[in-house]
Amino acid sequence: MVRIVYKWLVISLFASSVYAQTPELQNPIDYKVVQLLGVQEYQMNQKFIQRLFSNQGYFLDSKGQPDLYKISKTLKQNGLLKLTFKQPRELEVAFNIQENPTTFTSVLYNILNEMGYYYFLLKESVLEEKQFKFILSMNTEYAIDPTLLQEKLYDYGYKVQNIERSSIYQWNYTITNTSFQYPKATQLIPNQTNHKANLKGEYWYQINKGNRLEVKSSNGILWYPKLIFFDKNLNILEITSSQKTLQIIQKEIPKGAMFVKITDTFLSITTKNGLDVTLK
Repeated sequence: MVRIVYKWLVISLFASSVYAQTPELQNPIDYKVVQLLGVQEYQMNQKFIQRLFSNQGYFLDSKGQPDLYKISKTLKQNGLLKLTFKQPRELEVAFNIQENPTTFTSVLYNILNEMGYYYFLLKESVLEEKQFKFILSMNTEYAIDPTLLQEKLYDYGYKVQNIERSSIYQWNYTITNTSFQYPKATQLIPNQTNHKANLKGEYWYQINKGNRLEVKSSNGILWYPKLIFFDKNLNILEITSSQKTLQIIQKEIPKGAMFVKITDTFLSITTKNGLDVTLK
């Protein structure tokens, strides 16, 4: 087993020591605010922050723990969550997760692209027992918005358990997965035909019921059907790729399949006018 120690672990430990010595931190919500803003920013705005979070109960979740999303959203809405750099700098963001790291990594990359982060590197990674940790590095002018990131991760069934900010350039996220879901996938109902169309010509469906799929082009054009079946963790189970043109295809659903992506084998925009899909 290879163990990698993050080069900025010392910084995190130092920050933790500072937090512990700060007399203003009277409750766990204050502590979370400091983790998001940093000690200096917290002290500069302490009185304002205390007014914002005076209703302590509102910022606790159903288990009585600090609600990170509500806290970060309140800081953002009141102009306290500063994320912009003076000039492009290297941003390092660490993620820690236990469940299905491959799936999470794929989801995270999709989310980052949606947020405008197209170029980033996997700087360090380690798999230790059941815990997967990795650091992404990117050159950017602003840090990842923790409020927006939490919203997008929630759409996939992920929850951010903890956020630690060593500096505006270094962040550490701890993630947990409650029940994975894929927001791009339309839930198919047995024996009901679903029609979808988009300019990319790529279609995702959830198929946790039924035994067979019938897919045909909405406008009757000939296309080269390609169906990729995935399990509940987005691992590929089977790929069907036609080498001849068809108007309609019927395919048995492989055991354990939860999602399917349907497109054209050679040119996805061929199906941009839509597909009619029936789960049987």
